[in-house]
Amino acid sequence: MIQLENVTKILGERRILDGVNLDVRRGETLFVVGPSGTGKSVTLKHMIRLMTPDEGRVVVDGEVVSEAAGKDLERIRDKFGVLFQGGALLEWLNVGENVALPLREKTKLTEDEIEAKVMEKLTMVGLEKDIEKFPSEISGGMRKRVGLARAIVMNPQIILYDEPTSGLDPVSSRMIDRLIDHLKNELGVTSVVVTHDLHSALSIGTRIAMLTGGKIVELATPGDFVKSQVEEVQQFLESQFITVRGEWEKKGL
Repeated sequence: MIQLENVTKILGERRILDGVNLDVRRGETLFVVGPSGTGKSVTLKHMIRLMTPDEGRVVVDGEVVSEAAGKDLERIRDKFGVLFQGGALLEWLNVGENVALPLREKTKLTEDEIEAKVMEKLTMVGLEKDIEKFPSEISGGMRKRVGLARAIVMNPQIILYDEPTSGLDPVSSRMIDRLIDHLKNELGVTSVVVTHDLHSALSIGTRIAMLTGGKIVELATPGDFVKSQVEEVQQFLESQFITVRGEWEKKGL
């Protein structure tokens, strides 16, 4: 579905990505984890060409997005929905208006059709009763769910999540996890999730890629990831008090 082929990105004098190779399979939920500043969000930005590699290429569904431009690039980007780290809601629009924004900008649907689609997606994330509230009136977890409803309102094939549980309490974080997993099953989407939250990755991930030093040092199922002998992986697991014992261990069997 998505291939990064020898992707290198240099910002200033720093090599953020150093010959990254990564294959995201159709229908899976791939987590990209690693310490801060290792290029996780930069990797996501390459997938929709918010950044262009200095070397290598990015292929989406057979098309080279890293070389696309104009209407071709717009068409490829239409395959994606994106949940940004802070939700990226417009404060002067209410919940329903935020979710409706892509429909109003990119379609010719009637207001009744837009309202129906907005309500459908808000219902999927459990916020149908909050449609008239403004972002300042809802919690951080709810803002993330509104952002998620907006990300799926155009029925994308691929959803990119940038730190979806960042800044949330454990209960809200696990709610976001369940939503990500539900959308994969309900809509059949391909999901790529950038996160520091290994509990999310191990609980709902299909595979986990560990990015550090600009390179993928491990790519494995949750069950195999916790058993990895790669030093950087073990240090990352230990930092979050995770051992091989847990529900995720069953996924590797």
